[in-house]
Amino acid sequence: MWPVKVLLVFIFTRCVLTELIIGGIFYTDDDDSKTALKVSAARFNFTAEIVQVSRRGAILEISEQVCTLAQEGVIGFIDGTGGLATEHVQAICDVLELPLIVLQHNDLYTKNWSLINLYPSPIAFNMVVEQLVTVKNWNNFTILYEKGHSIIKVQDLLKLGNPIELDLVAVRELSGDNYRKVLINAKHCGYTNFVVDCSSEKLEQVLRQAQQVGLMADEHSYIFLSPDLFSLDLTRYRYGGVNMTGFRLISLKNEQLWDFTAEYNEETGNTEAVIKTKAMLIHDAVLIFANAWSKVNYLRQNEVQHHIEAESLNCDLYDSWVYGSTLMDFMKTAKVNGLTGPLIFDGFGQRNNVIFDILELTPAGNQTIATWQNNQLRMSRPLVPNPEIAEETIMRNKTFKVLISTTPPYGYIKESIMKLEGNDRYEGFTIDLIDKIADILGFNYEFEVEGDYGSFDDDTQKWSGMVLKLREEKAEFAICDFTMTAERQKGIDFSIPFMSLGIGILYKEPSKQPPEMFSFMAVFSKEVWYYMVLVQSALGLIMIFVGRISQKEWQNPVPCEEQPEELSNQFSLANSVWLIIGSVMQQGSEIAPIALAPRIITSAWWFFTMVIVASYVGTLVAFLTVEKNVLPFQTVEELFNHKSIAYGCKKKGSTKDFFKESTNPIYSKMFQKMHSKGWLVVDNDVGVELVENSTYAFFMESTSIEYTKERHCDLLQVGGLLDSKSYAIGMKKGSPYRFYINDALIQLKEAGEIQKLKDLWWKEKRGGGRCGETQDEAQKQLGMKNMLGAFVVLGVGCCIGLLISILDMLWGVFKRTVKYNTTFKYELIEELKFALKFSGDIKPVKRPPKTNDSSEALAEEGKDEVRSLKSVRSGRSTDTRRTTHSHSSKHSSGGLSVAFARRREYL
Repeated sequence: MWPVKVLLVFIFTRCVLTELIIGGIFYTDDDDSKTALKVSAARFNFTAEIVQVSRRGAILEISEQVCTLAQEGVIGFIDGTGGLATEHVQAICDVLELPLIVLQHNDLYTKNWSLINLYPSPIAFNMVVEQLVTVKNWNNFTILYEKGHSIIKVQDLLKLGNPIELDLVAVRELSGDNYRKVLINAKHCGYTNFVVDCSSEKLEQVLRQAQQVGLMADEHSYIFLSPDLFSLDLTRYRYGGVNMTGFRLISLKNEQLWDFTAEYNEETGNTEAVIKTKAMLIHDAVLIFANAWSKVNYLRQNEVQHHIEAESLNCDLYDSWVYGSTLMDFMKTAKVNGLTGPLIFDGFGQRNNVIFDILELTPAGNQTIATWQNNQLRMSRPLVPNPEIAEETIMRNKTFKVLISTTPPYGYIKESIMKLEGNDRYEGFTIDLIDKIADILGFNYEFEVEGDYGSFDDDTQKWSGMVLKLREEKAEFAICDFTMTAERQKGIDFSIPFMSLGIGILYKEPSKQPPEMFSFMAVFSKEVWYYMVLVQSALGLIMIFVGRISQKEWQNPVPCEEQPEELSNQFSLANSVWLIIGSVMQQGSEIAPIALAPRIITSAWWFFTMVIVASYVGTLVAFLTVEKNVLPFQTVEELFNHKSIAYGCKKKGSTKDFFKESTNPIYSKMFQKMHSKGWLVVDNDVGVELVENSTYAFFMESTSIEYTKERHCDLLQVGGLLDSKSYAIGMKKGSPYRFYINDALIQLKEAGEIQKLKDLWWKEKRGGGRCGETQDEAQKQLGMKNMLGAFVVLGVGCCIGLLISILDMLWGVFKRTVKYNTTFKYELIEELKFALKFSGDIKPVKRPPKTNDSSEALAEEGKDEVRSLKSVRSGRSTDTRRTTHSHSSKHSSGGLSVAFARRREYL
């Protein structure tokens, strides 16, 4: 009868256990924790009831929901919120006497009997970190903590910060959401060793921002307290040389871990999910509940011959569960091995005795360097620098597939009379570059030509070209004019750049335009010419005024007469202007100032003209010989507004993407126009041909423009660069070889090898340097096109002078026609006959037939001729005002008139 009763009790107990409820308190967005509780509860035949609270209103929302679950008869709670919300839940559980398990570091760290904390206690962290700092032999370090009260986990390190033990212990708080300012300050202070205490949620942000500010180099070392450090993807930090140490709470040798992981992944549907430490702690929390419940139920059955039950508790009535304290005692004293190691607690529910695996990040991956167990640090290998660890994963003697393109000068099909095979078929800049990298790292390679560099198709959501092959691991590297773009960096990784460049405009060099006809006028600006004309006019008036008020400038027109009745002055308007013009032309004039004042003014003018003429002559040659290139546009905006010039770029590549994705409205419109009018070309060779043979501007990367200009002398680059970008070696995401490739590229850059390769393939091989040679040319002669303006000025001057002389002649003919009563035609013919003889320097005076009336006219003419002769002899103007007894009339002698008459020849 007794065995039957035991069997019935066991069956009944199992049925009751399947209905036991464990309450879970999590944030609304914490899906991983909720899934972990469901999976764990199902493994131990519990029912999980989850309370979801928002991060901002957790305290306000949590009371009612916890009390609701208490009425449903939960046997305890698992709290995944932490902070002040945990303190609130703990207060409710104290009243109801329900066990509470906390999964995170308790910021307020209180010793309370009703709480169990599965997260390692601050005591455990203090001990292990202190020993790690000692082993690493850090003489100084900086503590970076997320919150002020969380520093309790490293408070023992502050005791080391005295002059006897350490040089310096600095403390910095990671406040807010952006830690760059704090990290930059630490960098400027020269800190290199860091102990970082932050939550798992903030861990990736701290790592990323530390790398961005340059705190992830060879000289930097870190100890991270978060046990989730190595659950993150740390590939981007592996090859920077940084020493990164962290803790792992779970043991990978535990078979239960893999069973739980399989069930968890099946529940989530994600087979590649990385399970965080918090999910493992939830599993262990449910395990503790199951273990304690089974023990309490077994003891109660032996004592009272019946099983224990969960009770419905009312918060308003301050109910308490009679078995709650008993269950809590068994939970604290039970020794169970969970996924996170032995679950052993002190009297206050703190987990001091934990097992940590100490891991270090190296270029080879995550490596276990020590184990923390029984409050002792056991080193599994000595600490060695990262460069030595890197040798463990060398690329030596491995063979890699390398994608290349046959875009000059980065790759060519080698010209040879013999049939070539394998890598010997190719040559070029990137071919030589990968060969030098292979020599440094000791690996072999095999080339594969791929013309499509790769882009992401929004319609098919797939990559193409080189990017696709790298992602599918059909090749390890891609090296060519492979541009680093934000889009491609989403799909693959790049090495450090080996070449920097930008987009430029390739255009045909315009024919040189000769100087303009009046280019000699361009020596001085228009303003200078205007002022010179103004100064000459003003100086002419000044010379007239000074000459008239200077006594010595009034001279005797007839030197043989000691007491003249008239004085003459040479500074008339015509003479003053002639003096000024003669000085400018460096020819002088017959006008010579006599008085001191005019001489001073004239001397100053001569000095002024000397400077002006010297400056003019010195600059004139350049203006006459320089032939300018007149470009139809200078900027992209001018090209866009030009109606008769087509423009375009390659159909595929980063240059097209630049115009397509640009936020600049001009660039966007240019792309639309290029696309709609079919101005896009297949490759650079087609674009260069269009530039040479038509009115076409080609958008091209600056390095390719440099290469093209060395071989096509009639092409040039117009304007500056539109953007800035780089070429780099592409590889798959998380490639283990990125660090080595970067290191090799740095060595080649420092040795100047990359620049030597560029000079070789740009300026020497394959027709390079054709346009870069400087030749000594003979002194350039000035042709007629250079001097045409001077001839035009001379011709115009001669024509004006000839026109004035013809008008003067016609006026003289008209006067004689009136005077002698002859016809105009007759007088004009006679005048032209005399002028066209080109002989004789004495001109006879025309006289009418002799009559009685003509004697007075003859006398008057003789008087005029005498006056003219005096004027010629004196060299002075005859316009001077005369007195009533003029000198001319007084000295008009008949002998002089007779002398003139004898010299004339009458017709």
